[in-house]
Amino acid sequence: MVNPGGGLLEGDTAQVVVSVHEGAHVYLTSQAATKVYPAEHGHVSYQRTQLHLGPQAILEYFPLPLIPFARASYVQETSIHVDSGGICIIADVLAPGRTARGECWAYRMVRSRTEGWVAGELALSEQRLLEPRRHAYGGLGLLEGRTHLATLAVLTTRPLGPSIAAWNQRLAAICGEHGGISELAYGGLIVRLLGHTNQEVLRWLDVVHRWIREEGLGLPPLHRYRPFE
Repeated sequence: MVNPGGGLLEGDTAQVVVSVHEGAHVYLTSQAATKVYPAEHGHVSYQRTQLHLGPQAILEYFPLPLIPFARASYVQETSIHVDSGGICIIADVLAPGRTARGECWAYRMVRSRTEGWVAGELALSEQRLLEPRRHAYGGLGLLEGRTHLATLAVLTTRPLGPSIAAWNQRLAAICGEHGGISELAYGGLIVRLLGHTNQEVLRWLDVVHRWIREEGLGLPPLHRYRPFE
């Protein structure tokens, strides 16, 4: 996907609608990180994403990291509907800002809401609100001294639970206590990773993604652009 504007200015609303028909397989990413520019007048930038997968359809949605600039305000809403036999693998990476410019936790707000439905059942529902000017998030039980948060969700009726314990052991060898995989209802799972840089969490996401798609779902190796290499 290409955003000709180079990012979201304050007050912008971007809408992404993806429909994957029965039996189709799509890998979707963005041409660059999503940049959210400062809200100098207090207006929020929005991005709304709707994903619809037909029976036996597969969507792998891996947008590059979200980078909220200093004073940015951003709301993200994602709705996922997967028909029976479909597979949706969706990633999300949140950076603390333009760290090379010394902007870390300088944005006003990032709020996200995600709902995922599999074969008519609610399998995933979560909300996140970060307001760094009002709260600190680096401590124990939060980001644990890390700055970058990555999430990978898999929505499917296929049983992945039996593999999760082994994957968690292998993941601990890579990133220690700063990553984990949990089972969702109806056969899916969710992965959380904390890191120091975009490149670090993207590398870990790539490893876990390969385990899930090849070992858990029986899909062939994926040859794609890896921006972290």
